[in-house]
Amino acid sequence: MHVVHLEDDAPLREILRASFQAADPDIDLIQFITSDEALEYIEEHVDTIDLYVFDIRVPGSLDGIDLARKVRELDAPGVIVLTSAYSPPKRELLHELQCEWFPKPWHIMETTKKLFELARR
Repeated sequence: MHVVHLEDDAPLREILRASFQAADPDIDLIQFITSDEALEYIEEHVDTIDLYVFDIRVPGSLDGIDLARKVRELDAPGVIVLTSAYSPPKRELLHELQCEWFPKPWHIMETTKKLFELARR
């Protein structure tokens, strides 16, 4: 499984990495702090990414929602999950972008299980 994770909070990046590696040591988890770095990687690997996990408020020229829009413009086949400790996006936007919503704080074991299920659809 090939996963792109965009999160500027270092402890949350490490928690997700540890949880994913415990669940599947062969996972290809690529993590980014800024949306610009993430977009550059995504454009190069768009056809092989199974799952995107984007925090909404991140450094860079795009927020997580705008990055999700870019991913959809690239006709990416992967599942997109948006996450934030702030208000959720409107349902219409989630539907339009074909995104899932996971609020923070995460219950990491439950979140990991749900993310794996989404990616394997």
